Amino acid sequence: MRSTTTTRTSCSLGRCMSIAAAALSCAVAIAGCGSSSKSSTAAASSIESAGLRFAACMRSHGLPSFPDPSSGGGGFHIQITPGSGINPFSPAFKAAQSACSKLLPGGGPGANGPPSAQAKEQMLATSECMRAHGVTGFPDPTTTPPTGPNGYGQVIGHDGVFIAVPDTINTGSPVYKQAATACRFGG
Repeated sequence: MRSTTTTRTSCSLGRCMSIAAAALSCAVAIAGCGSSSKSSTAAASSIESAGLRFAACMRSHGLPSFPDPSSGGGGFHIQITPGSGINPFSPAFKAAQSACSKLLPGGGPGANGPPSAQAKEQMLATSECMRAHGVTGFPDPTTTPPTGPNGYGQVIGHDGVFIAVPDTINTGSPVYKQAATACRFGG
């Protein structure tokens, strides 16, 4: 991806399962805007604070082991790991997410309508880049995330556009890892 204002998630299921809740319309990575470093710092602090409030809200809505976010890249990421007892596809998770998304800047992913043409173009460029770097069968993006984790090795979301990598692609192979680095794909 070429923009620094991206919503990123990664969902590596099976071998190294980690789900960044943003891919599931849970969290958002937003770059701070402003003409001075002081306003950028304030924006980053505000985004970090929103992430902490969101995580606390998720815990208060029935997900006691929901993790605090990690910050970086002008936004934040929330990673849910195996054994955490959190299922992002469960009704309880979706209910908590619905109740808490208002705490995210702009109301969270999807709150501002359908994905932009720029987001679609960036994700399509990522898919093309992955194929150009030797990952045959790499999928094109869609505007809906998968309804469940079965059959996918990785799911990445960016501003309402998703790439769901099927289990048939070895996301742990050297070719895949090199392509992901070159194409800036992943969490």
